[in-house]
Amino acid sequence: MKLFQRIFATFCMVIICAIFVASFSFWVVQNQLAENQSKHQRELEINLLHDVVNSLTSGGELSVRNRLEQKDPITQNIFVIAGDAKQDILNRRIDNEEIEHAYDFALKNPNSKLASIRYDPFGEEYLFFIRHFDRTKIERMPSPLLIPGLPLAPIWHEFIILTSLIFIGLLLAYLLASNITQPIRILENGINRLAAGELDARVSQQLDDRKDELANLGIQFDRMAEQLQKLVEKERHLLHHVSHEMRSPLARIQAIVGLLQARPDKQTEYISRLESELTRMDNLVGELLTLSRLETANIPMEKENLQIVPFLKQIVEDSQTVAEKKKHTISLEVKNIDKNARLEANESYLYRAFDNVIRNAMNYSPEGSTIKVKMYEDRKNLHIEIVDNGNGIKEEQLPHIFTAFYRADSSANTTGTGLGLALTKHIIEQHNGKIIAQNIQPNGLKMHFILPHTTKPEKPARPKTKNPKLDNTPNKKS
Repeated sequence: MKLFQRIFATFCMVIICAIFVASFSFWVVQNQLAENQSKHQRELEINLLHDVVNSLTSGGELSVRNRLEQKDPITQNIFVIAGDAKQDILNRRIDNEEIEHAYDFALKNPNSKLASIRYDPFGEEYLFFIRHFDRTKIERMPSPLLIPGLPLAPIWHEFIILTSLIFIGLLLAYLLASNITQPIRILENGINRLAAGELDARVSQQLDDRKDELANLGIQFDRMAEQLQKLVEKERHLLHHVSHEMRSPLARIQAIVGLLQARPDKQTEYISRLESELTRMDNLVGELLTLSRLETANIPMEKENLQIVPFLKQIVEDSQTVAEKKKHTISLEVKNIDKNARLEANESYLYRAFDNVIRNAMNYSPEGSTIKVKMYEDRKNLHIEIVDNGNGIKEEQLPHIFTAFYRADSSANTTGTGLGLALTKHIIEQHNGKIIAQNIQPNGLKMHFILPHTTKPEKPARPKTKNPKLDNTPNKKS
């Protein structure tokens, strides 16, 4: 059975059961009220019958007539039959069979309060009785469920109303079941489209009119589909660039092998070039594996408590050798930062991130430039800035330089895999930080690292000073 059918059947059962329970409760209450009303009415009729009998004794038939002619609904059920005429003294219509039955009952039950035979002072016989005195079945109260203008018995009125309620209940059950299952069908259609390869499948727009959990589920589905689309597009982009990057060194290696076969006398030169190409491929594959590990690994990066100032000084010192070959200078400025400032970090990965940026700064700066490394902190974060003297990057290209294999116009004549900044960005994000690229005036590019304080250095305790008023030690002159 489908979900819609289950929900519809459940709502139908609940609504119909609720209608029948309400109807049964109404019937029980109505019967109880009818029983109470019948008992009360019978007590009034008995009292009135007693008064009418006493009126005959005290005032005769005229007194009885005057008492029964009073405008009282109870008097309509009190009958008085005079002599053998079998006619009510007020000429009200009554069946002879009921009169005879009352007469027999009064003879057999002389002490009954429902029917009795009395005689006036002249010896005239009178039969007093309450109409329907022998009725044991309680009369049903008039039903309030009446349809104005419909000339039918009350039972038919109630049947029509009950049928209408059941029909309305079934309609409400259908609307409720449809309201619940419609977004589920929309989600099912979206999932089927996504499974068929339509990565742009979205469903939240079809659920805009809802403000419930199913609408939130549609929003979450769209986020999942969007993330999946980005991952697939990233994989396709990566595959495309990997194949492109691999093709060039493979072609050069193939050419070098051909030259080795054709010119064995230059074997040393060609083997050196072959080793260079193999090293380039090895670096490319290594960076690809690192990037893939950072992007897809579900295991958190192992971190340790790292003292940041000595760590950055070591990176700058290690880079000086390469800088000297290119006649560059690397300067380090540590300002407004505690020398014992620490953070939770993976030392090898973080070293690689800063080293990539410093090497890029040296590659894109003219000969004899000064690469500035500046470090400071605020109340929440550590800030590290690396500034070069290059030509900078076009503003429209800045947001894309952290994408794998993306090459800005300024890097057209430089060697590299195009993965360095992508690796750097992922490493910094794994440390809950961020990196911002900014052009500076008149020329140059600034890479701004922002890393959160994960471990604050403990402040040394202040030595306790003695109260001079309590210190009686005499001062010593030096």
